[in-house]
Amino acid sequence: MTQPTDPELDATLERLRESIEERERNKQYQLAFWAEPQRGIPNEFARRALFASVPANKAKALVREPIFSQQGFTVTFTGVQLTQSDLDVFEGVMHLARGMRENNQLRFKAGALLRNIGRHAGKSDYEWLLSSLHKLTSATLGIERDGKKVYWGSLLPEGAANLDNGELVIQINRQLIKLFDRGFTTIEWKQRLQLTKKPLAQHLHAWICSHSKPFPVTVEYLHQICGSETKELRYFRANLKTALEEIQATGAISAWRIDEEDKVYVTKTS
Repeated sequence: MTQPTDPELDATLERLRESIEERERNKQYQLAFWAEPQRGIPNEFARRALFASVPANKAKALVREPIFSQQGFTVTFTGVQLTQSDLDVFEGVMHLARGMRENNQLRFKAGALLRNIGRHAGKSDYEWLLSSLHKLTSATLGIERDGKKVYWGSLLPEGAANLDNGELVIQINRQLIKLFDRGFTTIEWKQRLQLTKKPLAQHLHAWICSHSKPFPVTVEYLHQICGSETKELRYFRANLKTALEEIQATGAISAWRIDEEDKVYVTKTS
């Protein structure tokens, strides 16, 4: 039997809802700021297989493809598969934009961004950068948490390039900033550069950076969250050991081990 409603209570709840919505509309969002030696990415990117640990030349075209994520989240992806080199570009753009307010335009030279992410500024690099920016803009990402929509859209809303002088313009919108507002990870950039062309190690490094004290997880969990193309777990386990040794060599972790239950333990450097 339906309980009768209280008109006064309903009116109060409606006024409260309208007040919250008005505050949200009037709020001016600003992108987080982090130190120069670091790069920032949303936790929602660092803790799932959005930027897969596969070589760039093996990226596939996907349509509403489920992406393995932590419990409580449902993530789908449409577009050309993003790789760790695309994450470099995203991190570079966000680094240049850090501290910006919503609905502002970020203007920069292509050469400056390329050097910022550890690349040369030649013609082929410039063409590669434009291709990556197109991928980031055309990719559609849907993130839901506990059945409620959290984010829906592209990773970069829109941009433009002047092919004569190499100037690029990218719009920094509210939804992009709100991804950081919900929690973000700072990546130690010097360490990541040491892992260039080692996509599995780069992916694991970002995941490690996103936890103050990484919790023990299974090899299978890391296999899924990295989006690895290595089908058999025994081969992935061997690759994982190599990647962890590479990460330890950067100084990001001081120790790691895989126990008899196939759980991975990582000790992060203070």
